[in-house]
Parts: sequence; structure tokens; C-alpha cells
Amino acid sequence: MKNKTLFAGLVGLAAGVILTQNWRVITKESIKFGLRTAEKVKEVSQQAMEDFGDLTAEATEELSESEREVM
Repeated sequence: MKNKTLFAGLVGLAAGVILTQNWRVITKESIKFGLRTAEKVKEVSQQAMEDFGDLTAEATEELSESEREVM
């Protein structure tokens, strides 16, 4: 049991050393990932809004046509 605890402690220590040495790189890459993701979400949202606007225009036109037919 002591060997497992010692091994886990050494693995944790090694992970801490690696993270300490590379925290700037890891943090910067995380920020870049977030920025790229935000840009993609913005593009998808803009396309969805454009599609919604097109559908609204089509529905309005169809409604106007059907109202003209009734009269």
C-alpha cells in the first residue's frame, strides 16, 4: 500500500513540475482555443440569424399572398 501511495505522490509531483514549467504555454493555448471557439460561434450565430430573417421574409410574403387571394 505504501508503494502505491509513494508512486501516486511521485506522479503528482512530476505532473506539478511539468505544469509549473509549461503553465504559460498551456494557458496561452487555452485562451487561443477560447478565442477561436468564440469566433466560430459568432459565425454560426450570424448565419442562423440570416436564415431566420430569410424565413421571416418568406413567411411574410406567403401570408400577404394568401390574404390577397381571400379578398
